[in-house]
Amino acid sequence: MKNILYPTFFLLLAVILNFSCSAEQEESEPKILKKYTLILSAGEGGSWSPDANGIYDEGVIMTLTATPDEGYDFDRFEGSDNDNGNCGSNLRPPPSPNFCRAIVLMNSDRDVWAFFKKRE
Repeated sequence: MKNILYPTFFLLLAVILNFSCSAEQEESEPKILKKYTLILSAGEGGSWSPDANGIYDEGVIMTLTATPDEGYDFDRFEGSDNDNGNCGSNLRPPPSPNFCRAIVLMNSDRDVWAFFKKRE
């Protein structure tokens, strides 16, 4: 009987140790997110709201507002995720059609510009 118990015991012990070690290896360490820098710049005649210059975790999505000064209109973005310059009515907050919102996904260092033109 001893001849059967000892090998069975060691086999069972080996299986348990192997399973417990495998489970530990499967647990992954917390993912360390990359950090990216956002630089917001505005041409003559406007500003950004909020002032969101800084360092952000990878994957952060921001919606920022380009606000023209009096006598200026929003013209276009460069470096945002909606550079086409056409804000669309659903992105403009009422009541002013001069405001425009930029969408920025932090997946790299970003340098985003808002340009304005003097009203004629």
